[in-house]
Amino acid sequence: MVLKAQQNGLFNGLASDLIPNGVAILQYADDTILCFEDDLRNALNIKLLLYLFEVMSGLKINFLKSEIFSVRADDETMHKYAEMFNCQIGNFPIKYLGMPVSYAGLKCSDWSFVEDKFI
Repeated sequence: MVLKAQQNGLFNGLASDLIPNGVAILQYADDTILCFEDDLRNALNIKLLLYLFEVMSGLKINFLKSEIFSVRADDETMHKYAEMFNCQIGNFPIKYLGMPVSYAGLKCSDWSFVEDKFI
């Protein structure tokens, strides 16, 4: 659904200058990361897409357990998106598949879990 919506121009993924249409979705097991350019139209279309997924599948997305992240958006924009998606604003770095993810360089302490696994 997400890729079809992206291909039909409903929203733009990230890094569209490097990858045709950009990166729109990352999934592993029961985790999903949706990526889109900072644009109200993109956000509204993704919200509609998520609603349609719920209606079509009969499944319910728990937005209260979801977070929204941004690399460059200001606080006002982030609060607007958080209200739209009914979720919390997250902070970097995050852990995805046990690995730290950040838009900026990571601190040494962010990698301490690797050492802990081997000791």
